[in-house]
Amino acid sequence: MSSLDFDIDTHMTRLELEWRQAFEASLLARADYEALQSDTKGDKERLQRAVDQLERAEAFKARVMRKIEKLELSLLDS
Repeated sequence: MSSLDFDIDTHMTRLELEWRQAFEASLLARADYEALQSDTKGDKERLQRAVDQLERAEAFKARVMRKIEKLELSLLDS
């Protein structure tokens, strides 16, 4: 295995881990938001924090996906 193959494998492994973390963070943020949203007596401030957290988690997921797509494109161009 060449050094380049090792670097690509390492990069892919790191991105896979990052994707799992982003996905799990998104799931948890969405569950929290939905739980607070369904509570009719809910605190609007807590709901807004949950919305903010969900937006950050979704943005994190999108950033990781862009990294994955960039890596895929670089592999296709090679």
